[in-house]
Amino acid sequence: MSAGKRRTANDISAYGSHVMQYGDVGLSKDNLFVYMGTNPANENYTFVDENSLRPRSKAVNQRDADLVHFWEKYRKAPEGSVRKVEAQKQFHEAMSHRMHIDNSINFIGKLLFGIERGPEVLNSIRPAGQPLVDDWACLKTLVRTFERHCGSVSQYGMKHMRSIANICSAGIRVEQMDEASAQACPSPPSGPWSSLKNGFSA
Repeated sequence: MSAGKRRTANDISAYGSHVMQYGDVGLSKDNLFVYMGTNPANENYTFVDENSLRPRSKAVNQRDADLVHFWEKYRKAPEGSVRKVEAQKQFHEAMSHRMHIDNSINFIGKLLFGIERGPEVLNSIRPAGQPLVDDWACLKTLVRTFERHCGSVSQYGMKHMRSIANICSAGIRVEQMDEASAQACPSPPSGPWSSLKNGFSA
């Protein structure tokens, strides 16, 4: 394991993501699992260290690229400038969207399965080599149901696909997901990050 991956894997944060690798990657069983939608029981880690948005290595997680971009725009803009205010606004909107998605999914889990069992169901990991979900149509339908009430999952929200897949595997019907999503998100979220043009497509 490289030093960058080791550092990333040791820093569990609320943002939760996988280390991403781009360029030529040799085909291996694990790489094929990721490509084909199976779950090699990887945990979600990120490079973000507590309150710092400074990456520890040059590898930037795709889900965090927007935050790093807005943070760098903010950091480099002259004090008191319109550019600094706009970058700060973009950063806050992205963070608010992330919190909204996380809180909504967690609340839906509690509504569907109870306060104690909800997190257990959402965070369960299937054995290595099994697909993320047995019924892909269910996953697609439940994600669209969630988005109709709570806004786009966006690139960041893709980290919750396992949770929604687990909801499918637990036998939750679309009507139940619709009701829980409506309770979790009683009014449609506003802002560019919640637009369904950024939503899930399959």
